[in-house]
Amino acid sequence: MLAVPFLVDGVENLRDPAPRAKELAPTVHRLAQRYSWLPDDPELVVRVQGAAGVAGGTMLVLGKAGRLSCLVLAAQSVPTLMAEVRAFRSGDPEERTRVQSVAVRDVSLLGALLLAATEPKRRPPRLVYDAEHAVRSARRSSAKARRQAGKKMHRLAS
Repeated sequence: MLAVPFLVDGVENLRDPAPRAKELAPTVHRLAQRYSWLPDDPELVVRVQGAAGVAGGTMLVLGKAGRLSCLVLAAQSVPTLMAEVRAFRSGDPEERTRVQSVAVRDVSLLGALLLAATEPKRRPPRLVYDAEHAVRSARRSSAKARRQAGKKMHRLAS
């Protein structure tokens, strides 16, 4: 369920990047001036952000590379958060309320992603561990019995 907002936003950004690019343009231009490796094209940044959202969300839904997918989704949400903070500071009171609710949602999702990325691996339940241990033990015992029977058959045949 954590991946759904990122999947939806990612597909939306890939289909029509213009509205989000307009929102992110001042932030992208400012970051591109500071970091030369960052492209100064807001539409390209939005498309990359959308692709990262779809890829990370898909990996998270499928349960593949959970920590990596959480980190990818967290990294792709940073430019949007920066743009929302900028809009909150310079917006009119009505716009501030809308931006504030969106920013709170995005910060909550970012926190959930970071929690999921840093969550320790869970140990299997005791019942699963006992069953796996019993299977390994049975395999070892049967392999040992097979070897011993083979040696006895070899001795009897000689």
